[in-house]
Amino acid sequence: MTNPIKKAALNQFLNFRLKMLARQERAYDFSSELKKVEKALIILPAQNDFTEPVQVFIKRLMDIFSKARISTFVSSTLRKEDMSWLGVPSDKYLKIIRDELFDLVVDINIEQDKVCSYLCAFSGAPMRLNLASGDYDSIYNLHFRTSPEKKFEERLTNIVSYLEFLKKQDKGEKQ
Repeated sequence: MTNPIKKAALNQFLNFRLKMLARQERAYDFSSELKKVEKALIILPAQNDFTEPVQVFIKRLMDIFSKARISTFVSSTLRKEDMSWLGVPSDKYLKIIRDELFDLVVDINIEQDKVCSYLCAFSGAPMRLNLASGDYDSIYNLHFRTSPEKKFEERLTNIVSYLEFLKKQDKGEKQ
């Protein structure tokens, strides 16, 4: 059972912090930004954390970004000491994430998760991609929307295909 006062405080906190961040955005040329990716963070859904489709997805990302270091995150692995009393990553934990200097964060949750969206928003990554629409769309700057009837695996394939397309497009422009 969740505390309704804590839940209301969390929603107010998230709405305020995430809306303030949204005002600071700038436009990105994803095609050219992708060639700069040296570090990427993949936010995995707790219910599908290391299933075969997720492992295939990560391997394909490693092929696309062959020189990049790819890390993964699952919200269920957050320890109590890594979280604030509201249940979001603490400032200390966010600093650790920001210090990694991720160039790309890909959130593959099927439904937006407030902890994952918060982490993504304050990761410091210039490119933030997501799969699910929801209350926190404004913190992501590239959205992959597919039919809800599509399997999770197909959704992941769409992301990889699009990233491959952007990388090829950038190579084509340079030749």
